[in-house]
Amino acid sequence: MKRKGFIKLLRMILNNEVSKVVIAYPDRLVRFGFEIIEEVCKAHNCELAVLKDEDETPERELIEDLISILVSFSGKLYGMRSQEKVRKCVEEIKA
Repeated sequence: MKRKGFIKLLRMILNNEVSKVVIAYPDRLVRFGFEIIEEVCKAHNCELAVLKDEDETPERELIEDLISILVSFSGKLYGMRSQEKVRKCVEEIKA
């Protein structure tokens, strides 16, 4: 939800201001819930074009989801202002 421009794009879709959204990969638009965005686009007559929509195996899709989760949590962890909090979290994870 905090991706730059995502809320603006969503508002534009909901206001029927765009007719087509083109993305390289589904996870470049949203990390999770891509199907929801697809349905919102359909409901507002907005075409959602995915340039590299690779057919993934369920195992590969699960791996990609897990990596996305790790990246998200890592960003939050390293984004903390206090290095003490980071060290404390790392030590708790190691324990």
